[in-house]
Amino acid sequence: MDPTLALTLVFVGALLLGVPVAIAIGLAAVTGMTLSGLPMSYLAQTAYTAVDEFTIIAVPMFILAGALMEKGGLTERLIGFSRSLVGPAPGGLASVTIIACTLFAAISGSGPATTAAIGSIMIPAMLRDNYGRGFACAVPSSAGGIGVVIPPSIPMIIYGITSETSITGLFVGGVVPGILLALALYLTVRVIARRKGFSSLDGQTRTTRDILAKAREAKWALAAPVIILGGIYMGVFTVTEASVVAVFYALFVGIFIYKAIRLPTFVDAVVYAVRITGTVMLVLVTGRIIGRLLSIYQIPQQVSAFLIGAVGDPTMLILVIVLMLIFIGMWMETLTQIIILTPLLLPVAISCGLDPIQFGIMFVIACEIGYSTPPLGVNLFVASEIGNSSVEEVSKASLPFIFAETTVLLMVAFIPQLTMTLPRWLGFVG
Repeated sequence: MDPTLALTLVFVGALLLGVPVAIAIGLAAVTGMTLSGLPMSYLAQTAYTAVDEFTIIAVPMFILAGALMEKGGLTERLIGFSRSLVGPAPGGLASVTIIACTLFAAISGSGPATTAAIGSIMIPAMLRDNYGRGFACAVPSSAGGIGVVIPPSIPMIIYGITSETSITGLFVGGVVPGILLALALYLTVRVIARRKGFSSLDGQTRTTRDILAKAREAKWALAAPVIILGGIYMGVFTVTEASVVAVFYALFVGIFIYKAIRLPTFVDAVVYAVRITGTVMLVLVTGRIIGRLLSIYQIPQQVSAFLIGAVGDPTMLILVIVLMLIFIGMWMETLTQIIILTPLLLPVAISCGLDPIQFGIMFVIACEIGYSTPPLGVNLFVASEIGNSSVEEVSKASLPFIFAETTVLLMVAFIPQLTMTLPRWLGFVG
């Protein structure tokens, strides 16, 4: 049997049987290697080189930093500051949720973590103010995905490693699209709130004095992204070093300023980070092996040639890529699809005139949309669990937000200046 066909059948069959994705990829890789006659030592060598990169240290560190900042009291203060900015606006609590998710995204680097951190506070508040249950869950489910677009972003780190693209360049390129996503979701919330008559914040005002007072309360939380991202962009430290700085900053603020982190809290955060990191590393290792096998059999070149031959027009080809990313994102876990699809689709994207940074931002936004789409949208399950709602109800309420996010994705795909201007200004691309 052809090794490529066997590899595909084993992978799909394992997924259908409910085998965890990382193990399914590993089984497919071993099958492909066996039929190819490659020695098992190649498996060990590839696995080692997959994780033998200094940049990978940033993954567990940013996960730990996000957990520590949530447990250290930064989330509540970000929400308080967001309330002062929104004031007595229609659908005020929903607007607060969008802004708070955007601010927390600049700390966490994770979509589900952002949804859980902000949603656990804002969903009950929206339900108490008689917002629709599905809508109350859909807002943080959709806005939580901004956590992977606004840097720091764990999926961007994985894409950068997989595609050998500048991670700092990706971080810089994600700033404008991330803000556009937040703005699109904010406008969507305002429209829905006006149409359905959702209440404003009770007794909430918007004055300069109140905003400044809340900003002072949240100054340590607001300083976190400035220190982390500012240090990266100004060349003070690398992405990996920034992740360690983020952990120490979260510990300092949580222990000495807000006095919210104790030993049990710290242990819980470390256990969470280790568990998530273990899954990421396993997918990264097995995905790298699959990538090597695909390269050996020149599958990326064949896929690229097929798509270019079948869809000659570059504009239509970009639309096909966007639709593929959104559709596959509905069915596949984020890091898995980045590791598997990047070698296949990046050559096609480059042939259409897309820069690897621009394509990476497109990819990450598509993953962000996948967080809020059934059947495997992680944010959907997190938000529905918090709000005691069905996934179907949240999915239906999420449709306007998905439309808004898809609009931004198309803008990023066809307006390269949105992602490439800042990286060029700062010298990360030629």
